[in-house]
Amino acid sequence: MMAIMRFTYQAVERLPKQMDQGVLYHSEEFDVAALSCACGCGHRVTLLVPDSHQVFGKNGLATVRPSISVCDAPCKSHYIISGGDVEWLPAFSAAQASLVMRNQIARHVVHDEQQRPWIDRVWIAIARAFAKLKAVLRL
Repeated sequence: MMAIMRFTYQAVERLPKQMDQGVLYHSEEFDVAALSCACGCGHRVTLLVPDSHQVFGKNGLATVRPSISVCDAPCKSHYIISGGDVEWLPAFSAAQASLVMRNQIARHVVHDEQQRPWIDRVWIAIARAFAKLKAVLRL
């Protein structure tokens, strides 16, 4: 059963271990946000900002885009938070959830690669080329 929920926005330095229901915690320093699932199941939902989600606070109320899909909990909740209000959406199928998770992981890999200094990327490319050369020469 989906509870009626309203979310306030709270800027924090670090995400708390214990979260209050109905509060979206956002750490700009660490580009992360978290909340307790809107359905009331107690599942901790972590959002990577701005990679996977955009999080805003206006007049103390939270807005999150795009939708939040809780694929890794039994509730399988799917919703949007806008101006503090929760708008419920149909749950993802297992195939949709798997695709979303794979795409999210791929985006994180690309994002992490882009964040590395160029010299680190060069050294990694050299190391990979050397490893391939070693493998070929052993044949």
